[in-house]
Amino acid sequence: MKFIHHILCILLLISTVSVAQNHATYIFAKSKAVSSENYQSMTFNGVWSWFSDPRAVYFEGKHKRTYAGWIDNYGDVHIGFYDHETEEIQSHVIYDNLEIDDHDNPSILFDDSGRLLVFFNTHSQNERPLFMRTSTNPEDISDWSPIKELFLNDELRYSNAEIRQHTYTNPVRLSKEEGKLYIFWRGVDMKPSYSVSTDNGKTWSKGEILFLPTEENHIKVPYTKVYSDGVSKIHFVFTDGHPTKEKKNGLYYMYYENGSFYKANGKKIKDANQLPMLQDELDVIFESDTIKSWNWDIAQDENGDPIVTYAKFLKDDSHMYSYATFNNNQWKSYDLIYAGKWFPDTRLGTKEAAPHYSGGIVIDHENPNTVYVSVMRKGVFEIEEWTTKNKGKLWKATKITENSTKNNVRPFAVRGAKKGNPVQVLWLQNTKYIYYANNTRDKTDPLNFRDRFHTSVKMNLLKPTLKAELTKENLIRFLREVVEHQLENPSRKLTYTYWRYGLGFAGVEAFAEITKEARYANELQNIQQYQTEEDEDEDEIAIENIIWSYSAQNNREYLQKIETLTVEDFSEMESDLPIASVIRAIEKFEQTIVAIDEFKKIYKTSVNLMIQEFNFEPFTELNLRRKALLIYSFAAGIRNGLIDKKHQETVLDAWKKLQLQVLKKGVITSLDVATSGAILIAGKEVFEIINGKL
Repeated sequence: MKFIHHILCILLLISTVSVAQNHATYIFAKSKAVSSENYQSMTFNGVWSWFSDPRAVYFEGKHKRTYAGWIDNYGDVHIGFYDHETEEIQSHVIYDNLEIDDHDNPSILFDDSGRLLVFFNTHSQNERPLFMRTSTNPEDISDWSPIKELFLNDELRYSNAEIRQHTYTNPVRLSKEEGKLYIFWRGVDMKPSYSVSTDNGKTWSKGEILFLPTEENHIKVPYTKVYSDGVSKIHFVFTDGHPTKEKKNGLYYMYYENGSFYKANGKKIKDANQLPMLQDELDVIFESDTIKSWNWDIAQDENGDPIVTYAKFLKDDSHMYSYATFNNNQWKSYDLIYAGKWFPDTRLGTKEAAPHYSGGIVIDHENPNTVYVSVMRKGVFEIEEWTTKNKGKLWKATKITENSTKNNVRPFAVRGAKKGNPVQVLWLQNTKYIYYANNTRDKTDPLNFRDRFHTSVKMNLLKPTLKAELTKENLIRFLREVVEHQLENPSRKLTYTYWRYGLGFAGVEAFAEITKEARYANELQNIQQYQTEEDEDEDEIAIENIIWSYSAQNNREYLQKIETLTVEDFSEMESDLPIASVIRAIEKFEQTIVAIDEFKKIYKTSVNLMIQEFNFEPFTELNLRRKALLIYSFAAGIRNGLIDKKHQETVLDAWKKLQLQVLKKGVITSLDVATSGAILIAGKEVFEIINGKL
């Protein structure tokens, strides 16, 4: 293997031109790396591509918050924040049901007053514009202006164009140009384009093509990375096109300042009124006849000179990360590490549709001698921080994640997060990622809706230590870990009409009611909105499936069955379900069930049996779901006036025993959907008791 590695390196050196290629050295620093599952999630359901930036920004005004944007696997566009002082996480849907595609994530810009300007797009849809929304109040994501549709492509000027799309968003504000806004996107005939606004986004100029690659027989699709100092400079790095489609795919650089475009050495190329820029007018960072590349990030050093990170592909399954700087009037590039192959989960018997989807290498723009990389270690992509003090020759590598069970990819260094900020990097943790969209558009075999991507957005903040002491704060932290594990690992096998799924849904609903946090309520709404058709015989469906169904109250056939329920209908349920289902039926369908008094009577006769089960030693030997449902059943009876409040301490004592068991290492990560749901509905009852005592 070492011999093959050296041969590949020699071939790489021979076939590249224009920029010296050097191999960096790295050493590992001691770290306290843990698996990615031990880090906090900003969202349990969110994804992004790497061509719309900034994806995450730290802003300090009245609050100290890290803001981020993502799109979920139902097609909703979100903006969220982590508050550094309160440790609160909040999010808001700014566009519902846009498109299930990871190319559509929003980019974030702040105006001088602290209001968020957010831009997003659809992926390669001719008829769709760019979208813009502005927060109504500074540093607030709860209220937004109406959606502004930006049809920026100049269809009159480019009337002969075959394609008129708006994809990717990269907004920039330049203070030296009186706060002028620039927006860069992929537009007419898939070319990098831009527009400007001089009134904070109220109006925009007609779009103009920024860069044209050398084209022969087909339309090329250049990829663009953009970075600005926010003062006067905007840096760009372009490719020929897409590495899957082009025989050669190099990297080309220029920067903009004060109305003109320049090479890295400051030599003027042309004025903005002479666009577009042509490929042979730009600096060449990397070109090769045999090795393709793809741009990942661009930044500037303390002198304002550019830094670029990119991936090179010796083969489709051999990805090399590189770091290029401009120093002493020349470009110099170091190869850092072979990072593995693509990260998508290739289906058996199919060819990988996105073989150039690397884990990713991005620059810390506040400390550009630091990069964050996603590297395959032991078959899993992990996140690491690499730092150099000599322009990329020698690196100190520090592991952030290690021994993870899921791939961790597409890191993003938070803009504005200076050294010492606890939130430096966000990344995607993949539960499932076969393809970037639900609609494969014949680029690969069609996907079942349940097989669409599912990723969470992680922060480099460890989850808080869970404590057994029964306080509201500790209880919410405990329940949050249970619910987020459930939502980050959705069951793909359970049908939506099965009681186990309904119990899991009830658990998430219970936690959402405790916290009033929008992201949980939104997930529940999406589950209901996107419920796929399930095969079921209305006459044969089990009563427990009806009682625990999240849609029962809106299902006429279900309500007709519930109306005629009798206690005998519960006799064939699994042993831990009858009493929990009885109290659930009393709570949810009291006005529907004809024999409701019989239900309450049978429930009351069960009280002593439940107390005995709590008090006898075998309670500790019951499985977790049975314990949790018993706690829920008893506590809900107290809340509904069917059991004396003097028994609240019995509930709390039983909960403490259950919580101690769940807090044991590895238990939460092993919970199934129904058990998680049972713990969550029981936890809500315990929360209500504690809350009432304060």
